[in-house]
Amino acid sequence: MTLRFIFYTVLACLIVSGVAGWVFFGEREPDPQEKALEAYQLILLSERRSAEKGDVEDWTRYANSLVHGPADLRDPKAAMVWYRKAADEGYAPAQVGIGDLYSKGLGVQKNNHRAQEWYKLATRLSRNAEAYFKVGEGYFRGLGEPQDYGTALSYYKTAAKLGHPVAQYLIGSMYEVGWGVDSDLIEAWVWYMRALPKAEVVASYQEDFDVQKALNRLARHMNQSQLDVAAKRLANLPQ
Repeated sequence: MTLRFIFYTVLACLIVSGVAGWVFFGEREPDPQEKALEAYQLILLSERRSAEKGDVEDWTRYANSLVHGPADLRDPKAAMVWYRKAADEGYAPAQVGIGDLYSKGLGVQKNNHRAQEWYKLATRLSRNAEAYFKVGEGYFRGLGEPQDYGTALSYYKTAAKLGHPVAQYLIGSMYEVGWGVDSDLIEAWVWYMRALPKAEVVASYQEDFDVQKALNRLARHMNQSQLDVAAKRLANLPQ
């Protein structure tokens, strides 16, 4: 086996792998960010094709990608068109998507009242946990609604029972502090425990939402009898 043969064999392998361009011919090494953008463009193209011949789920999936993708490829105005197409068919996730655009001012003028209208529409048409949570947020924070902790708690509870972990955490905090309800450390502990399996999801919503820290804080203010009652109450909840 000659050195020349070895050289050309290695060169062929490099060409196939895409490395030879920048090793031997002076081309720059591919930028990982550019490659990621190119890959996402292919995803968008595929999702657009699916949306053009698909249904409400395809339309909403494509709209989500237009909103949440890399900054250079986001197009909230186009997303609104696809969300609206699905929302007009009564699809709750698309209605929530429109609410989010108004809430954040993406592609439209920021309007919390309009956002709440869309979230509420989604709650009337389906049992969508995110929609109930967003309406609760409006009442809790006074965004598009008069601040009303009691009404917020009601919407949070519906979202929580549908499995929304951030709603579960916030209910725990409301019982702990006494927002819209009498302070009840046992009930707070139960709700924090319900959120614990998805603590990472809770923390991703807001950095200082720390489920384990909240439980540790409660434990310092509860006696063993209270902890026993809380554990029993948690065990008796429907699965």
